[in-house]
Amino acid sequence: MLRILIADDNLIFRKALRHLLERVDHWQVIEASDGEEAVAKSLETRPDVIFLDLAMPVKDGFAAAQEISTLLPETPIIMCTMHMSLHVEAEARKHGIWKVISKTESGAMVPAIRQLLNQQEASPGQTISPSALTVPPVSTASSTTPPAAPGSDSATPKNAA
Repeated sequence: MLRILIADDNLIFRKALRHLLERVDHWQVIEASDGEEAVAKSLETRPDVIFLDLAMPVKDGFAAAQEISTLLPETPIIMCTMHMSLHVEAEARKHGIWKVISKTESGAMVPAIRQLLNQQEASPGQTISPSALTVPPVSTASSTTPPAAPGSDSATPKNAA
């Protein structure tokens, strides 16, 4: 059974994503509410795939990814954030993150996991390079998209009235 770790401080988003992933193929989902807990649970449970939010308390997604990718270099890390930009994507790669997906396109998570599984089955025993993970754009109107929830990583820009 595939084991997935979701680390996000937004409880509503985390639960919605867990529900989505558990329905897909009865994947086992582990939750963490901050970056430090994500590192600890990664070492404890050795997940097959890790989803990290960027903006989390205690340790942000970049710091958690850097630590996890050093300790578990073969474990793919996918960042799911509302703070999408070319700068965030470039920084993510520097910290060992394989792919960045906007929370507004969270329907892209299942295709990303499936692509990883297909690549691992095609090349058993070989580590997949982060640059090999490409996910086609997914419509934000997807019914599998967990709802954007209010909180520390909300969909509303900070400068919006």
